[in-house]
Amino acid sequence: MISFTERSNSIRIISARPATRKEREDYERNSL
Repeated sequence: MISFTERSNSIRIISARPATRKEREDYERNSL
């Protein structure tokens, strides 16, 4: 799971962590 913000010509990463099982399943189910 990544949180980020776009600033001018760059992208700033706010936080990054592995996705939980539920987050991964939700993403895989709705990725289309």
